[in-house]
Amino acid sequence: LVLQFNKAGEVVGYDGALEPVTGDLPQDQFVLTNVEQPVAAYLETLAETVIATSEVGLNGVRADVRTRETNLGNLMADAHLAAATSRAAEFGVNEPDVALQNGGGIRNDSIIGPGDITLLDTFDIAPFSNFISVLEDVAVTDFVAAVEHGLAGLPDAAGSFAQWAGMTVTYDATAPAGSRIVDLVLDDGTVVVSGGAIVSSEPVTIATIDFLAAGNDGYDMFETYDFTTLGVSYQQSLADYIAGVGTITASEYSDPVNPADRTRIIPVP
Repeated sequence: LVLQFNKAGEVVGYDGALEPVTGDLPQDQFVLTNVEQPVAAYLETLAETVIATSEVGLNGVRADVRTRETNLGNLMADAHLAAATSRAAEFGVNEPDVALQNGGGIRNDSIIGPGDITLLDTFDIAPFSNFISVLEDVAVTDFVAAVEHGLAGLPDAAGSFAQWAGMTVTYDATAPAGSRIVDLVLDDGTVVVSGGAIVSSEPVTIATIDFLAAGNDGYDMFETYDFTTLGVSYQQSLADYIAGVGTITASEYSDPVNPADRTRIIPVP
């Protein structure tokens, strides 16, 4: 594409043509030396940088992380809760009660491990420029709406499906979307929903990624809230947490394929 501009910077003409891009084109040596080779070398370094080991395979399969609790979803939500908790004082925000990661942000579409977990694995899992953020004092009705939204797409896979830390929700997937929560309890014992009814008036502070904090992926209940970004990407949050754990154990992070084994996002029998 060739554009012609006048002195005011306005486009006054254009020309162009289709250029074939095939394997027959000669290798561009500048691009090879300055782009391809450095990127390949960097990726090799990431792949060789072991940050932890796992006793279990970490399930980031697209159809799973968008429909149910998985161990990788739990790991990511735990990482975000820990990252936001450790940085809360520095950024002058409340420590979060819960953490949210949408299934659509988990991108490896595979089961990783068991065995060594590398830094490259964390980029495969979390490749976007999403940053950990805190939404303070979210009204309980908006918090419940967010939990409901995370369940609304079931039984179909949806990127908005919510992986949570800091809480347990029991839900009925056969109920109409928007009224699927049966019980919702925070890890500190606060009962938010009981028997389908909201029984708490206490606001909730949520750690999540800025993409969701801004109301994307249908989380428009957050749009009226200001949020604070804490200067760490969701990939770095995951990498830091995994490195700190050292060994991802089967006792804590086995993948709950069987609904009876789920401890955070639990379908009613």
